[in-house]
Amino acid sequence: SESEDDVPLGKKIMKAEEESGGKDAGGDSDDDAPLGGRKGKVKKEKAEKAEEEDEDDQPLGKRKITPVKKEKTTPVKKEKVEKPSAKKAGKKKRAETPPEEDEEEDEEDKPVLKKAKTASAKKATAKKSAAKKGAKEAPAAKGKKSKGKKGADEDDAEGQLAVVKVKREKKPDEIVYEWWKQEDPLPEGKKWRFLEHNGVIFPTPYEAHGVKMKYDGEDITLDDRQESIATMYAAMARTEYVSKKTFLNNFWREFSEALGKNTVVKDLKKCDFSPIQSYLDAEREKKKLLTSEDKKKMKAQTDKINEPYATIVLDTHTEKNGNYRVEPAGLFRGRGEHPKMGNVKAVIEPENITMNCSSDACPPRCPLPGHSWSSCVHKDETTWLAFYKDTINGEFKYIFLSAGSSLKGQSDRDKFEKARELKKCVKKIREQVTTGLKSKDDEIMQKNTAVWIIDNLAIRAGNEKNTAEEADTVGCCSLRIEHITLDADQDGKTIYFNFPGKDSIEYKNTLKIRPKDDKIRESRGEEDADVSFVRAGEEDNFLQIWKNMKALVERKSAKPEDDVFHDLDTGKLNAYLGSLMKGLSAKVFRTYNASITLDQELNKLEEHPNRVNIMKNDALMTKFYNDANYQVAVLCNHSRTVGAAHGVSMELLKTKGADIEAEIAELKKGLKGSNADDKAKAKKKIATLEEKLHKHEIGMGQKQKLSGVALGTSKVNYLDPRITVGWCKKYGDFTLSKVMNKSLTTKFKWAIEEATEDFRF
Repeated sequence: SESEDDVPLGKKIMKAEEESGGKDAGGDSDDDAPLGGRKGKVKKEKAEKAEEEDEDDQPLGKRKITPVKKEKTTPVKKEKVEKPSAKKAGKKKRAETPPEEDEEEDEEDKPVLKKAKTASAKKATAKKSAAKKGAKEAPAAKGKKSKGKKGADEDDAEGQLAVVKVKREKKPDEIVYEWWKQEDPLPEGKKWRFLEHNGVIFPTPYEAHGVKMKYDGEDITLDDRQESIATMYAAMARTEYVSKKTFLNNFWREFSEALGKNTVVKDLKKCDFSPIQSYLDAEREKKKLLTSEDKKKMKAQTDKINEPYATIVLDTHTEKNGNYRVEPAGLFRGRGEHPKMGNVKAVIEPENITMNCSSDACPPRCPLPGHSWSSCVHKDETTWLAFYKDTINGEFKYIFLSAGSSLKGQSDRDKFEKARELKKCVKKIREQVTTGLKSKDDEIMQKNTAVWIIDNLAIRAGNEKNTAEEADTVGCCSLRIEHITLDADQDGKTIYFNFPGKDSIEYKNTLKIRPKDDKIRESRGEEDADVSFVRAGEEDNFLQIWKNMKALVERKSAKPEDDVFHDLDTGKLNAYLGSLMKGLSAKVFRTYNASITLDQELNKLEEHPNRVNIMKNDALMTKFYNDANYQVAVLCNHSRTVGAAHGVSMELLKTKGADIEAEIAELKKGLKGSNADDKAKAKKKIATLEEKLHKHEIGMGQKQKLSGVALGTSKVNYLDPRITVGWCKKYGDFTLSKVMNKSLTTKFKWAIEEATEDFRF
């Protein structure tokens, strides 16, 4: 007999259920169904088949999970078989994955149309042969007895199914566990009670293609290692990286080492990778020429490989996994102007990977024969499933659950609640900072000056960087004198910041006092992304900041490459922030300022003079929201490069607008001399076209204004989603999908359920 330790978890549970006598007699209620989705009656045939299969070979989502004790609620009528929904997922006792499209169903579980389809399929031959005859004999049918409502309905259903085209089935919505309704919270610091998953998928090993590169016009034969590196380069031959000196130098060093000392290849400029590039192009073309059927087969194969890894078991339910694929080997790109771009990323082996699961779970099996994991740990205070070290920088790469998972959702909510906590004491903190700005103690002055800048400009804290190992990006603590310009204009003193921010995105911003005159303000920076006005009430503090910055950048013996805050680092800054409020950091300030800005901007609609008309028009409501989001993106420096395609797109939009205008003009011209009916029709069409033109112009203006900013970054990371949800509910029940895409509504389902129309950050 099997040892208890060798029995798979699923079999233990099944055995326990058998010993306990199975389900209650009244267990037909949907409320007693397992977690993961109510799917009707469990099929007897499938249950018997499942008993015969080895549970370890089944996807995690199909294994039996330990039931959760829960009070029995009012049963749902048996005849109402409901489709599983995300909202119900949190109430079930066992997790299940959505059914496969080709999964067999019991006759009683099929919708009416499916039953009719099955019946009609059996009679298909008879119906085809009788179709014409039936049409001719229709008048004689008057003398026949009525079939009754049921019979007529079945015939109608069969007739419809015989002629209506079968529509492509919609993919089921992602099941989201409703963690915010959990009645049994975890102990403090614990993230889960049970965690089981199948590990990671490794990339397909490199297969040599045998295509030779050329050197100085001559063919060069390469071994597998050399060919793989050459192919990596050929794959990037059309990118901007091949024009970067750092990338070329690093690649050549790696490629030269692989070629060895005895090679005739001595100069990268004489290397011709075009034969390999042509081979890769041909392979891409082959994929494009695949038939729809072939593509479906390939997708089905990929889905089959992914299935065991796509979901994991967390406590009593299943959750969607995140990126469970190990990074393939390739040429490193990095963020911004990374000094290691062009280096070869090595193959990640199982021995480089640490797995995390609960001690009573079945540990992930290593899929590569002859290999094993580095280790398997049981850390229930963490949220990662696995990690390995990056071969370029030695950084840890983690495997997490998807963005819509309960762990990420709880983390997001905690983050926004911490920012709301700051709102309660921000006034007191700012008063303390105001006092500290005038301190004669240099370190205290620097700490408070840095906090003021972080608070007002949402700049990141900025760690010290080893520029030989990573890109030279700058935050508040790592600002150098060369990044600051103190000046004055017609409105008063100015501080100009110019430095490479995160991902080497250039941060350019002039900080100045807001002009009192509205017209002057609009002409001097109200809509300028490179100008920031000091927050109302902070004018005196700004003048003190200007004075402090002058003392710091003009100190004796200071050089342009020296730090502005020479007595400050992120450790000291974070310790000071922590003393102001428990858990306070630069990121909390950034989240607070982003969210409060959106909240204030959106609620300006309440007093807007054109409020009624805006609320009636979806295009104007979307514009109003995007304008508010734009202010956040500018605050957080969420900019993006405007591509060449933008100009082409704008020209096409201009042409489309001109065509609409020309059509309106033609219709107006034709009004003269036409009769009353034609005039009415023409005026109606003109009104429709004018409305279309109005929306088109709004869209064009938005596209141009938002071309250089990334609105999505703040939505994902810094904006409390309850602000957006509450605003949409408050103002005319505005459609949420207009301002939040599907991935965001999945990620923030907790906020959609929680926020009311009265929510304010």
